[in-house]
Formats: sequence, structure tokens, C-alpha cells
Amino acid sequence: MPAQTIICLTVFVITLILYMSNKFPLPLVSMTAMGVYVITGCLAPADALSCFSNSSVIIMGSMFIVAGGLNRTQMVHKVTDLAYKISGGSFQKGMILYCLVTLAIAQVAPSAILIFSICYPLVADFCRKNNQSPSKAMFSIVLISICTVTSLPIGSGATSYITANSLWETYGITFKEGMFDPMLVYLPTIILSVLFAMFYCPKVAPDYGSLYTDVQLKQMKEQKPLDPFREFMGYGIFVAVVIAILFSEKLPATIPTWMICFIGAVLTILTGVLSEKEAMQALTMPPIFLYIGSLAVGNALVASGAGTFLAEAIQSILGDNPSKWVVIILFWVVGFIVTQFMSNMALYSALTPVVLLMCATYGWNPTGLSNMLFKATFTSYLTPLSTVAIPLCMAVGGYKQKDLLRMGLIPALTISVANILWVGFMFPPC
Repeated sequence: MPAQTIICLTVFVITLILYMSNKFPLPLVSMTAMGVYVITGCLAPADALSCFSNSSVIIMGSMFIVAGGLNRTQMVHKVTDLAYKISGGSFQKGMILYCLVTLAIAQVAPSAILIFSICYPLVADFCRKNNQSPSKAMFSIVLISICTVTSLPIGSGATSYITANSLWETYGITFKEGMFDPMLVYLPTIILSVLFAMFYCPKVAPDYGSLYTDVQLKQMKEQKPLDPFREFMGYGIFVAVVIAILFSEKLPATIPTWMICFIGAVLTILTGVLSEKEAMQALTMPPIFLYIGSLAVGNALVASGAGTFLAEAIQSILGDNPSKWVVIILFWVVGFIVTQFMSNMALYSALTPVVLLMCATYGWNPTGLSNMLFKATFTSYLTPLSTVAIPLCMAVGGYKQKDLLRMGLIPALTISVANILWVGFMFPPC
């Protein structure tokens, strides 16, 4: 193993230990890891600097402000009152309702961070009205946001099979995937993640109280309703941003997703929905720095050759005539474990060629294996390194690393076993 890879993995393990110890702020740990990677040559200075301008960083910061603008309006309270009425004042029934709403939004919104940004202000206000801590609910919402995004043949999920078939052709694979095939492979993850979010996670989640300071609570009580124009703009900007993201593929290439969110944040301030001071309060920096550092850690793992080392290790383990059960278990375990520490899309993109090459070599139908790998890499919520939605969830839920493991480990293990058995019996590579 090259020395650079050894250094990178050593720093990575130390970073994880510090995450678990909870002795230092998580953003400090991740940013320190970035600095060490640069100093040791595992990460080029230019690559480290690019993490600050990463599109996800801009999206996160911008959506903080846009969501803050929505929070400033009366819409959140109106939705909360409606949910409170439908649930009869029951927190559990309200959580079931919001979990189903999140599942529906996840089928049309293209990313977990967007889904969670839409839902968490509504859920936080519902918690306030029920005298419950937001920490009891936020993990449930992010769990569904990550695990079920575009899982049903609705929106972009309705055309994913076309992309898959086109990709398979480039590898010489003659099998064809149908529109409903991905959804059928995803069923264990969809069902289990929603059930755990509804009934298990709220019970084991910590209770950190209000999560608001006395000053913030006083400011919330003293805030006067916005005038009709700013109230309308608070709604309109948020809805416009969401719709623009949903149809971003139809927009000119000069208007990427991060620009949509950025424009929404600027308009929120320019129209007076949020004052400059309120916007800065909404722009919560710790999760942003946590993600920047986490992004650098993932980039260093790739740049140091750890990704290549992983792919070669998989091929050497499988050998020339691998057992189909071994293949299924191995790819799920590798995808599930590694996705906790690096970008899920980056990992999926890195492992997909290995899966397709193997299927082409052995004449296997990749429907089960390929879609299972996608879900393995999107069962990513046990560490702040996994996906950008987790640092945001940790901020609004007040979570520590140990809380993520406490709430998420049993659902993750259950989902893992269910997927392996489901694919092995129903969609085996053959």
C-alpha cells in the first residue's frame, strides 16, 4: 500500500475516533483533518480550497436563509395548526403525517438536502406546539429524506431506467431494465426506513429541550407578523426556489442548482423578508464548516488512491468464479460502510463500473445488484461525513455523533439484512 494512502487512512481513523469521543466540536475536528491532509500532501491546496466553493456548501448556506425566510412568515404556523388538528394533538400521529409528507416530497425533489430543508421548519414548529424537543423528530425526517429520495417511478425516478439501460449498453450488457424494476428493488429500504422513522426513532431520540436560547425565544415572541407584501414574498421565494430546482434540467446550463438557491437567499434579504441580522442568524455556520471539512476528507480518500485500493481489494476477494451471495453481501457491505465516510454519489459512481464490468463478464442481469448498490450507498446517515443533509440535521436537532449511532444503527442493520435477502432471493445476479 502506498505511503500516501497509509497516511490518509491513519488521519481518517483518528478523525473518526475524535468524532466518536465528542470532546471537540465536530466542525473543528473536520477542518483540522483538512489542514492535516494538506500539510501531509494527501490533498492539494487547490482541492482543499475548492471545498469552500463546492456547490453543496452554497446550497446549504442559501437554503438556511431561504428556509429562515419561510419561518418568518405565518405559513409554517398555519401548516402546524392544520397538522395539529388532523393529529388531534398527538405527537406520534403528527410524526406519522409528517413522515408521509416527507416521503411524498422525496419522490419529486432531487436531493436529500432540499427535501430536509423543505420539511424541517414545519416539523420544528409542530414540535414547538406539542411541547416536544425538535431532537425527537429531526432524525426521522432526514432518514426518509436520504433513504427514499426518487425511489418511486415519479419525477426523475420515472426516467432513471432509461439512463440505466443506456449505461448498460456501453458495457455490452444486453439485459433491459423496466420502469418499475428500481422501485421493486428499493422496497425493503422504502418500507423499513418509513416505519423506523414513524415508530422507532422518535422513541430512542434524545430530548435536548427547546434547542433555542432564552434570547431567541424572546425574539420569536416579540416578532411582529410581516406586512402582506413580505409575507407573500416569503412564501413565493421558497416555492419558486423549490419549483426551479425540480425543473432545473429544463433551465439553461448557466443557471445551476446552487445559483437558484443563492438567488433565493439574496431575494429573501432584498425584499425584507429577513433583515441582514436575521439572515446572518439563519446562516448557521457550524454545519457548513463541518461539511466543508468532511468533503475534504472524502476528497483526500479518493486522491490518495484509497478508492482504487478498495476496488482492487474487492476484485481480489471475489476471484474468477464468485458466489452470487458473496457478491451481493460484499457490495452491500462495502457500499453501506464506505458511504458513511464519503459522498454517496461519488462512491456509487466509483463502484458502478466494477458492478457492471462483473455483470458483463459473467453474463449476469445487473438489475438487482446495481439498484441494491444505489441503496447501499444511500443508507448514509450514521456520520456527518455521509451526506450534506446530516450536518444540517445535527444542527437543527442538536445531535452529537453518539446520537446518530443510537438512532440509526438498528435501522441501518435491519435495512442491510433485508436488502441482502431481498436481492438474493428476488433479484439475484444471474
